[in-house]
Amino acid sequence: MPVYPCPECGAQLRPANPVPPGKKLRCPKCATVFAPATAAAGAAQPARPAPEPAPRPAAEDEEGGTYSLAHEDAEAEKTEAAALNEAVFSPIKDRFKRSARGPALIQVVRPSDWLLRTGVSICVAAILGAGWAVWPMIFKVELVQPEDKMARFRPQQEGRRFKELTEDEWRERWLFLGGFVFQFAWGAVVCVGASKMHTLESYPLAVIGSVMAMAGPGVPAGIYMLQDALKTDDTYWAFVSILLLTLPGVPMSLWCLSTLRREDVRAGFAEEKPED
Repeated sequence: MPVYPCPECGAQLRPANPVPPGKKLRCPKCATVFAPATAAAGAAQPARPAPEPAPRPAAEDEEGGTYSLAHEDAEAEKTEAAALNEAVFSPIKDRFKRSARGPALIQVVRPSDWLLRTGVSICVAAILGAGWAVWPMIFKVELVQPEDKMARFRPQQEGRRFKELTEDEWRERWLFLGGFVFQFAWGAVVCVGASKMHTLESYPLAVIGSVMAMAGPGVPAGIYMLQDALKTDDTYWAFVSILLLTLPGVPMSLWCLSTLRREDVRAGFAEEKPED
């Protein structure tokens, strides 16, 4: 059986009959059309004594001839190339250690962003609460008397009158102000923990910030409303105060803590941050 090698990919074409001069073959592997160098290259080969294997599906060239590929030679070439690649690249395949910070950063980006938003909202709520606490201490509230149509016929009364805070009210306002200052510092620690979690710099601070986020921005207002609701036995305002005490701090804290407990995240914290 004559053998015609493809000049492009080297595949061995074995047509059933010799190709007459002037005719061309099409390689089924790379679709290259070429004219055989000689039509008698394989005709002179002696017949093999061994029985021929079962014929494989034959393809026809553009001239009507049939041929098949020498798959055994192609498989041998692939095996040899794979062995060569393995010998060349295996020494350098694991030369550099894979960083654990990349997978960890993917896990902490979203929870740390929302933790930072929670810390900022705590600080904003503290600023608003401090303003509410000091307002009556700085600005006087005028006592407006009801209109008296007979005032013109009476002796002239004193001028404008303002409400004066009692000693207990002064003490209460100072306590509120101190509590809101403490809340602002609380929110600042939450923000620092969120920042450290986002950059994988300090695992303890990230855990502390996540735990402190349980006390969300509505905790002071929730405590104040819950006290009034318990005194008046008002179920509606008690439910509202419980929502202020738990949202959004508790779900946010649990989300961040569950993320920090992941093995890949802890490995990212343990790995030293690369220098810029």
